Amino acid sequence: MHCEKNVFSGKIRNTILQPFFSLVFAVLIFSSRAGYANTGQDLPFRNPDLPIEERVADLVSRLTLEEKISLMYADAAAVPRLGINGYGYGSEALHGVAGSGFTVFPQAIALAATWNPALIEEITTAISDEAWGAINRDSDKDGYHSTRLRSFWSPTVNMARDPRWGRTPETYGEDPYLTSRIGVAFVKGLQGYDPRYIKVVSTPKHFAANNEEHNRQRCNAVISERALREYYFPGFQACVMEGKALSVMGAYNAINGVPCNANRWLMTDVLRGDWGFNGYVVTDCGAPELMYAQHKYVKDGVEAAAVAVKAGVDLECGQKRVFPTNLMESYRRGLITEADIGRALTNLMRVRMRLGMFDPPEMVPYTQIPPTVIGSEKHVKLARRASDESIVLLKNEEVGGRKLLPLDQKGIKSIAVVGFNADAVVYGDYSGSSANEAVTPFAGIHARAGAGVRVWYVNWIQIPDEAEFFPVSSADLRLGGGEGKIGLMAEYFNNTDFAGSPVAVREEEGVGLSSSSMPAGLKPGSAVSIRWSGKLIAAAEGLHHFTVKTVGGFRVYIDGNLVLEKGIETEKKKPAFGKGGMLLDDYYLKLMEKKNPIGSAILEVGREYDIVVEYYYAKGIKPITLKWSFSSMAQAQARADEMQAVKDSDIVIAVMGYRLEHEHESIDRVSLDLPEGQTEYIRAIMAINPNVVVVLINGSPVSINWIAENVPAIVEAWYPGEQGGNAIADVLFGDYNPAGRLPFTFYKSVDDLPPFDDYEVSRGRTYMYLEKEPLYPFGYGLSYTSFEYTNIILDKETADEGDTMQV
Repeated sequence: MHCEKNVFSGKIRNTILQPFFSLVFAVLIFSSRAGYANTGQDLPFRNPDLPIEERVADLVSRLTLEEKISLMYADAAAVPRLGINGYGYGSEALHGVAGSGFTVFPQAIALAATWNPALIEEITTAISDEAWGAINRDSDKDGYHSTRLRSFWSPTVNMARDPRWGRTPETYGEDPYLTSRIGVAFVKGLQGYDPRYIKVVSTPKHFAANNEEHNRQRCNAVISERALREYYFPGFQACVMEGKALSVMGAYNAINGVPCNANRWLMTDVLRGDWGFNGYVVTDCGAPELMYAQHKYVKDGVEAAAVAVKAGVDLECGQKRVFPTNLMESYRRGLITEADIGRALTNLMRVRMRLGMFDPPEMVPYTQIPPTVIGSEKHVKLARRASDESIVLLKNEEVGGRKLLPLDQKGIKSIAVVGFNADAVVYGDYSGSSANEAVTPFAGIHARAGAGVRVWYVNWIQIPDEAEFFPVSSADLRLGGGEGKIGLMAEYFNNTDFAGSPVAVREEEGVGLSSSSMPAGLKPGSAVSIRWSGKLIAAAEGLHHFTVKTVGGFRVYIDGNLVLEKGIETEKKKPAFGKGGMLLDDYYLKLMEKKNPIGSAILEVGREYDIVVEYYYAKGIKPITLKWSFSSMAQAQARADEMQAVKDSDIVIAVMGYRLEHEHESIDRVSLDLPEGQTEYIRAIMAINPNVVVVLINGSPVSINWIAENVPAIVEAWYPGEQGGNAIADVLFGDYNPAGRLPFTFYKSVDDLPPFDDYEVSRGRTYMYLEKEPLYPFGYGLSYTSFEYTNIILDKETADEGDTMQV
């Protein structure tokens, strides 16, 4: 029986199973050729000898509809049966790889201030080198197909048409030609020069006319086609047509009622039709959701996904995952065809093919870039050179018979380095962390000054949070004249400059009133100025901070010293943010108090100080409250030490400006003034020592009117990158002759700006159409060198306004 079973088993094996296995083998071979093998290594799309379009077509044809949809999201899925790995689109490289341990170059706006496209191309070549250095370093962990550093959502080539925009530091300024030159150089250096393979993907963003943060999720920019093509498009057009950028990111906003990521005219007719773009379009993160949640352009995600792809979008970025969860239903409803989805996949796979993702690694030249390029000495020197070239000399006047800059090191024995950003590394938005030790302004100046010069530094006194301020109460105030009565004397004038005799004089409990408490003789809504005067009794020992919550202009004097001032606010400022509506008004009111300056004074407990508060406004009385906050004796001593260092030094370097919390993505400014009581601080140190150089660390135009008028030397250093401290020292000591130029206009006041939501630049925007005198014009920048031009020949002897002349 056992033998019979064996014989029967053998018969099955020989007579039945053999043809069965042959059939299975044949099916496997056929399946392999059809693209259903586990690796897909022998399929046409893997053949580097075939034309790229043939390879892409083969790859797309082998994908199921479900697989195609899974590849249209920024965290693209793997397709194991074809050997396609997952792909993570989108890191940032605005001024260095935005990761841990890379070279940090100056912020984008600083790069624009160099006016040197060749330098920017060197920088982005270094950035893409470092990206590949990291890919090759980590290949043993992530494999060759590590993708996060293969696609970068940079550069930002939106126009800085309004300096209040929180993302102004990411841009190349207000001029479309300068933006296009810097943008093209950026793209070329990032994507590389190999005729077959691109190095990494560069993604110019945000297409188009993206320029508001407070309202960015539902902004509808109304723009003429002429303004779009002459002002908002040139940067993108140049990046695509000259730079050959292989990706473009759409914007959150709508243009003329159509969200950018649903705008077929924008994404297909202009981008692909007019400019010949053949890369992929990615949404800004979360933009498809906004089409129905904010813009109300479609009713749900199913329609949003369909309209975006039909418009020409290929890839979605964002946590909502509108494409992966809705495109199949869009297809079932007939809102989109498989051919539409196939077109998107063709664009995506063409770029991945150009990256060498489906070729043997040894064919891709960038696999040979060593990890040692990251933070290399060459790149550190390049970062310093970029910061040197970006610095703009705004003012340099004589003090004691010579220009204050460059510093006369032979005559200097001590330098006080003080201020808000004196010992801070401020990189700006979309920054990585440095592979090397970053250099603060204080560190750079201290190292350059040498052993023979004493360099002082005292920590900046941190301004208390808004919640820590409280009103100055009547118990802390006394009327003058020795009566001992609580309160202040108030004088009312029916003009904004305290002219003539007051129309009313009365005793009041303090600084805190509204239009409901106006005295007789003043008309509601008319010009007014009020002066409160009396005595202030310090309730604590130490440093006191003052602010005034109001809409109008004001000044605060303590013992005759001006400790706090803000220029007049006109009624037009509020609608200047937009056409109204709860969102704009709420945003404006939320930030109003934050833009009011803060002044400081050291007071002794129980001592009486003369106090004068002046308020003025062109259209009646607005609510006003005088507030204060106390700091510790330790902070008071630190401020005293700081002022002693200022007094005892030959030169004071005050490093002021902004930090990331003041200007960044998702927040706009309502004022162009310096924050944190910085202007009042400069007043205080100027009263002690007039030999002051103000160094600005910032990424947007600032209204530094008092500083520009009174401080002898001003240096704009932007967010200068990891070598910023050394570069600032280079310029201050004359080791580098400053040659940077402003890439946008510095306005005297936010009042000089048109409404925020007016996108027609011809109505008073930028250097091209500004009718008022700027604080500093576009292209402005001084030098330590004097220039003289001779033999100038004009092509005509006379010319009328508007004529063109050749020189």
